[in-house]
Parts: sequence; structure tokens; C-alpha cells
Amino acid sequence: MNTTAKNTITALCCFLPWFGGCQNRDVNGEAENKTEGIISEVIETYAEIVYLAYSDSLHKARAMTESVEAFVKEPSEEKLQAARQSWIDARLPYLQTEVFRFYGGPIDDADGPEGLLNAWPMDEAYVDYVKEAPEAGIINNPQRYPEINSQTLAEWNEKDGEENVSTGYHAIEFLLWGQDFRADGPGDRPHTDYSTKTNAERRKKYLLAANALLLEKLEDLVAEWEPGKDNYRRTFEEADPLESLEKILTGMTLLSGFELAGERLLVAYESQAQEDEHSCFSDTTHNDCIYDLIGIQNVWQGRYEKVEGKVFTGLGIREAAILKAPEKTKAIDELLARSMDRAKAIPAPFDQAILGDDESTARKGILTLVENLEDISENFAGVGFAFGFKVPTEVDE
Repeated sequence: MNTTAKNTITALCCFLPWFGGCQNRDVNGEAENKTEGIISEVIETYAEIVYLAYSDSLHKARAMTESVEAFVKEPSEEKLQAARQSWIDARLPYLQTEVFRFYGGPIDDADGPEGLLNAWPMDEAYVDYVKEAPEAGIINNPQRYPEINSQTLAEWNEKDGEENVSTGYHAIEFLLWGQDFRADGPGDRPHTDYSTKTNAERRKKYLLAANALLLEKLEDLVAEWEPGKDNYRRTFEEADPLESLEKILTGMTLLSGFELAGERLLVAYESQAQEDEHSCFSDTTHNDCIYDLIGIQNVWQGRYEKVEGKVFTGLGIREAAILKAPEKTKAIDELLARSMDRAKAIPAPFDQAILGDDESTARKGILTLVENLEDISENFAGVGFAFGFKVPTEVDE
């Protein structure tokens, strides 16, 4: 081999490793840029879904308030049934917003309204009469609680005990249905509680004030997520993308595992007590489970169906997850589908499904759903780990 050829080969041998290294750096850089771009789109999609879901919640809460006002103005059984249906309708979009909790956002930061909107379980006797105490509650104690309005209800909420719930969806639920003593249906508070019964006028005032407070707090949440404003949404979208991604996954992880599987299903499964189900007065706990799951799916898939039927689509968490954790992404897809099937299969009313022995079809189905939700939570946490951060699976209390 001549000297020229030898020198050429030597130069190529020195050059090729460097060239390969450049290629790897280029490929890695392109992949990193692609991932960052997808995460940014995921965050924008999430923010829009939050805004749409809270907007729908407000829209349906306003419809409920109109129905309640019509009932209070002229109490009748027909108008009471209409008000009850409007409450059920108003719950469906709000349940889909619960996946936006647990990371200190507008709903549950230090000043967040979550406790005023959806606190439970509640001691019914704190609000109104119960079977064992016909003169119980704020409504029946004008000496201690002389003025009933939105401000006083907020001040009294969870005062002297976390079950002293005076506001929110479940207080309104109790005021519309009353206690549930039936195995085959919900509570059956008579419409005459708002016309001829003792303290009917105070009961009317309470129901109207509770609705007004609900609207006020939902309006605040919509404002915090409205696009193009100097609000929480802008801060969320302009923050470090991984920080916002961590918050999104935290909400999904804690709702699926800690809250839904644990607090709402497993506690009631183990106690077999009606008081431990989420919507015990209206017998709509099955909706709570289904629509919480829909909320998780919305964020995962980047899709939201508005109450009037129009569908918004964008990039969901799934599109980011599949880049870093494809196996966990596949597992979550399968678990979410199975969990939805299980949730829809739980027979209503839920307070009857939790009864019986552990081999009953309903109880086995509930326990399987709990296990699936716990697995979903662990896989969400695994996705977070793949992106380099630790997502909690339990709430520090």
C-alpha cells in the first residue's frame, strides 16, 4: 500500500467515529425537539379542555339555578322533579373536571373553592332536619344562624368539623332529595318542605343561596382558565413544560388511584355503608364513577365533548407518553377501557351494589374496578418517572 492510500484510510478512520457521533447528536436533538413540541401542544390542549369543562359546568349550573328558582317560586312535585333532574345534569360536566385537582391549581390551591363545591361526606343534620332529629340544622335554628346567604353559608362550611358541609353540590343534593331510606331508589323529600312545613321560607332561602354560591365559584374557575387573559392559564402555559406536564399527571394519578379507587369506592366497599357513597341522597354514585373516568380519558386522549355535542380535539397526554413509555401507554389504554366497562356494569343504586358477600357479582365487579384504577394510577406515575419526575400516588393529609 502506498503512503498516500495509507494516509487516506487513516484519515477516514479518524473521521467516521466523529461523523457517527454527529449523526447521533442530530438524531437525539431532533427527537428531543419533537418531544418538547408535543409536550407544548399537550399543555395547550389540556388548558383548553379545562376551560371548556368548567364553562360547561357553569352553563349547566345556571340551568339548575333557573330550575330551582322556578321550584322555590311555586313548589310542586313536578317542579321538584325538574330541579332534581337539573342537578343530575349539572353534575356530569363538573365530574369531568375533577381530574384538574390535586396539584394546587385554581380549584384547590390555598384559596381554592373545591371544599365549597364538592365537599363530602356531609352530616345532614348540620343543614336540615333528619329522621332522628326533626329540629336539627342551620335551617331550623334561626337563633344561632339568623341570616342565610351565600357569604354565611361559606363561613359555616366545614366549621367545627369536616363533615359540617353547608355548601356545594351535595348540600344542594340533600336539600332536593333529603335522606335516602329506600333500597329501590333515592331520597324522597316532599315538595311541601318548601311550602307548608316548618321553616319552609328559610329552606327556600338556603337552597337559593347555595346555588348562588356555586355559580360564583364556577365563574371564578372559568375566569382563571379563559384564553387570552392574564390569569392562571397563562402562567400554566408559559411555565417550564415539564412542570406543567407533572401537574397534569399528578391530577390524573391521584384521581384514579387515591380518590376514585380509594376514597370513593374502596371505603364504601369495605364499610358497606350508604353514608360512604359519594352521591348518597340522589343515588347517582354510578355517574360519579363513570364521569370521573371520562374526565381522565379526556386528558389522556386530548378530547372533550361539550354538552351541546360539539367535540374539541388536540394532543392528549398519550401522545407524549408513547414517546417515553410505550409499554405503559399500551397498558393505560387497556386499563382505561376495562375500567369504563366495569364502571358501567356496576348496578344502580350503588348503595345496594356494595351489600352482600364478597362473592356477589356486584361486589366482585367493584373490587376489580378498584384494582384496575390502582393499576392506572401506578402506570401514570410510571409515565412521570420516564419524563424524570416523581408523581405522588397518595395525598399527604
